[in-house]
Amino acid sequence: MIEQTFIHISDTHLTPSGSQPSFNQEIDPYLKLQLVFDDIKKMDNKPSYAVITGDLIHEGQASDYVNFKKIIARQEEELQMPIFVILGNHDRTEAFYNGYLSETVKEKYYYKQQINGVDNYFLDTTFENLEQGYLDQQQLAWLSKSLQTSPETPALIFIHHPVFGSSLENMKFSILQNGSELIRACQKGNVKGIFSGHIHFSTTYLTGTILNFVSDSTAYHIDCRKHHQHFVSDIIGYNIISMSTEAEISVENRYLYCGQKIVKNLDVGSTGFVESSIFDTNSVNISH
Repeated sequence: MIEQTFIHISDTHLTPSGSQPSFNQEIDPYLKLQLVFDDIKKMDNKPSYAVITGDLIHEGQASDYVNFKKIIARQEEELQMPIFVILGNHDRTEAFYNGYLSETVKEKYYYKQQINGVDNYFLDTTFENLEQGYLDQQQLAWLSKSLQTSPETPALIFIHHPVFGSSLENMKFSILQNGSELIRACQKGNVKGIFSGHIHFSTTYLTGTILNFVSDSTAYHIDCRKHHQHFVSDIIGYNIISMSTEAEISVENRYLYCGQKIVKNLDVGSTGFVESSIFDTNSVNISH
């Protein structure tokens, strides 16, 4: 029996004012996101909430996040559900705090929400202006402590950069660089799933007993099957997640458009994990 359904969207890469769509997209990413929302409205069983796992605006300014906030507020009203967001490496923390939250800027944006008896953790894996993800010790300690306070409660983790799995062998250089630390923290509680994006293709794998689901993008797909050359094409994808009363998770991939034309080639050097010493700092540049 399904207890709840929610929507997982990722990597919208909305275009900043006055810029061209990122990665040579030929379809307006704002239109792509609107088509996703329009598709959600067709569902008979309305979802409880939606999450957008980062890369909201492609390197935008505060005014772009003001506009994004208006879009989200309108969709929350029309869909009658909350929409939660986290940050990705192409987001700009200071602009997000000033434009989306209208709050004093902090180094990291992370929080927890309990919905229908499930603890949802929204984490910030951005590190300065790097492509790679990294979870700082403050967030890991906060997560561990919170999980330990309710070890039997089902929990879900939302991050931008995915934890390593065998299907990400060609993407080690780009994903969460200290994913093993996150998995150790998850073992403090009853984490059922980790949901992420960033790599622009969909994949699912287990880390121990934890389901890892990596979402494709609403903006563009990246074919990463070749080690040292990746190929970009337009796409519109999102996911419908169902969770049973026994906290069993199922995922439906929804694709509204799959472009066949390659719009950009990406040359890739080393595909291994990066040197960990680049994260050895206690000072994070919040302005990226």
